[in-house]
Amino acid sequence: MKNKLLISLLLFIGLGIWSCEEESGPEDCAGVAGGSATVDSCGVCDDDPFNDCAQDCAGEWGGNNICGCTDCTSTNYDNSATYDDGTCSYDYSGWTVIGSGLDADVQKNALTEFVGSTNCPYCPEQDALLLSYLDPSHENYVGSNIADRWSLINYHTYSPSRGDPMYEFHRGVSETGEDDFCYVRFEVGCWYTIYGVPTIYTNGSYSDVNPEMAVAPMAESTSLSISLDGTTIDGAEISVQVSIRSSRDMTASDSLHLFIAATLDSVDYTGYNGEPHHQDVFLGWINDGLNGDPLSLGHEEVARTYSWTMPSNWPQNNYETTWSQVEYDVSNLAVVAFIQNKYTREILQVAGTD
Repeated sequence: MKNKLLISLLLFIGLGIWSCEEESGPEDCAGVAGGSATVDSCGVCDDDPFNDCAQDCAGEWGGNNICGCTDCTSTNYDNSATYDDGTCSYDYSGWTVIGSGLDADVQKNALTEFVGSTNCPYCPEQDALLLSYLDPSHENYVGSNIADRWSLINYHTYSPSRGDPMYEFHRGVSETGEDDFCYVRFEVGCWYTIYGVPTIYTNGSYSDVNPEMAVAPMAESTSLSISLDGTTIDGAEISVQVSIRSSRDMTASDSLHLFIAATLDSVDYTGYNGEPHHQDVFLGWINDGLNGDPLSLGHEEVARTYSWTMPSNWPQNNYETTWSQVEYDVSNLAVVAFIQNKYTREILQVAGTD
């Protein structure tokens, strides 16, 4: 009898214990039975509802994106932004429709952009070879049918080292480089990315120096034409009259940018690499800013006027002292205008003054 009572008592106690465990509930994500910890959207398990994961401006849970315009060619580019939120804006104003568009596509002209420096030991040989193709008195001359449609721009840069006065004059004051033409054109990735000099591009594509380098681009057709008729150069004053015609409606595209460069021939200066004479030296953009003017072109002809004055103190700068040795004549000023696709880097058309 006592044994039966003992067994009954043990069963009663066991049922009570089992009942208490059942009432405590299942384990939470932290392994606590009946606990309140949950896993948030970032996969973190805790029981604090006030530190739950949140979405950043890009919709990423627990992300730290900075939203803004990441297109460095826009008017509201934010170099701190890590996620493009679609707020980029572009200024298409300033153009006047003056006529109808092209009836058909036309042939491309060619632009070679030579990126070098007077501190570059390998630049003189490549520069001289390139110039020989356009020199009627040289045995390498490619002929007027090519030379007359081939423009050059010679950019002086801070690679491989600073100290070239034809670059230092243009160097920006910002520590982040957004006001430095060389940084914007060749380093930040908006247009090109170079890893040394000399680097050469023809119609937006990397090329080596050879007599055929402009032939293939010139064989291509394009929907765009550029005219600089009416452009005048009076001493240091340049007035650019540019008109652009398109064979099709391109208003749905935001890819096109017009660049207008001032260049200078017959510049005498002997730098570290010993090269004494310089042609087609880049003096600056005649457009405002460093990314050209965005274009929105219909099947039409549009026109615009630009004015630019060569700085009287070029190439004076505060970084080096040899700038006073640079000799030139403003009568050798010239203008090169070109339209470039900011996504493919392709240069679609080029025009230059003599």
